[in-house]
Amino acid sequence: MKSIVTLFGAVALGLSLTSGAARAGELSVEVQGLTEMKGNLLVAVFNQKGQWLKQATLNKKTEVTQKVMSVQFDNLPEGEYAVSVFHDLNGNGRLDSNPVGMPIEPYGFSNNAPSNFGPPSYDAAKITLDQAKTVISIRVN
Repeated sequence: MKSIVTLFGAVALGLSLTSGAARAGELSVEVQGLTEMKGNLLVAVFNQKGQWLKQATLNKKTEVTQKVMSVQFDNLPEGEYAVSVFHDLNGNGRLDSNPVGMPIEPYGFSNNAPSNFGPPSYDAAKITLDQAKTVISIRVN
């Protein structure tokens, strides 16, 4: 589980996404399961398997004000993406863990991919953006 904490450091980093000839669309990430109205929600979008949980393509940070939050990413080219999210309760910009490396702040992944013994694979979290608007729901735990 410590690898989840280490890999979530990528959420703080982002690169600008370049669009080619593919149509652009919108990705709406609905985050459910938020129990505390404090801190920030950090959402990272990845579009390369080799960069999964290492270097986000795009990321956003927003203050948590509701039990269900929605974060929008506009002008994304069609393609495959995976999303990670965590609720940064103390606002320090990283996913905190206990002494054995288990995350102590709520987190989740697209497709609600399970993370029982470490982070899920890119393929488990992968979604396809092929419409003008794609809405996904991620439950944090």
